[in-house]
Amino acid sequence: MKTPTRSPSETSPSNRLSPRSGPCRRRVLSAVAAAGASGLAGCMNILGSEDRRNEPPSAEVSITNTPDEGLISPTPSDSLSVSSTNTDDQSTDEASTPAIQTDGPVDSSSRNDAPYDDPVDGLALSGVTVRMGEERQRDSMLRLDDQLSVDIEGTRFEIRGRGHIEWECDTIRLRTVIVDGRHARVYAETREVDSCRTPDNPAGLGPWAISFSITGRFEGGRPDALTASIQGPFIHDSGVFVTEPL
Repeated sequence: MKTPTRSPSETSPSNRLSPRSGPCRRRVLSAVAAAGASGLAGCMNILGSEDRRNEPPSAEVSITNTPDEGLISPTPSDSLSVSSTNTDDQSTDEASTPAIQTDGPVDSSSRNDAPYDDPVDGLALSGVTVRMGEERQRDSMLRLDDQLSVDIEGTRFEIRGRGHIEWECDTIRLRTVIVDGRHARVYAETREVDSCRTPDNPAGLGPWAISFSITGRFEGGRPDALTASIQGPFIHDSGVFVTEPL
């Protein structure tokens, strides 16, 4: 059998596949180069972003992004010192001033009933007030003394004392506040209070020893003397008197 032969035109070099030349080839090479550059830039971006993620945050960012920094490290506040000062002031006041006012203020009158004389030379007492201390000490055997003392400073006076009451809720009231001629007299007495005097409160029954003070002011000058007293059924001899010459 005879093999067919190809014509010269079919086997000529011009009909073989070969790379194209000219503008088309340059466009292909440009595209490849652009793709390579783009890929390289992408790699650089990736590497750059990884490097940035691994970098520690700057000090400025740390301060800016810490909203609770003021709460964690506050500026030293004056509230503590103010609180301490207020506390100190309250403690001092409570320690120096009897807490419970039970009577007054009371002023003396310009006219007195017998057996007292009317005041002279315009002498008077003003703002006479009783205050009781908060502490009450049960003293069933009446071992503690009932006592009084008088302090004078300028136109002001203070009478300090201790006395006995029968029930824990009993108190002290003013009985007499007068200027008898030129003699001032401030008499106080124990007073019953019914709020705790009940059979179901045996713990309220005393006697109880209590401290108290009586303060006031001289008007129109000083009298010749000031006599103070505390009176009551559980006070020694029913009454304690003290006279302070002025």
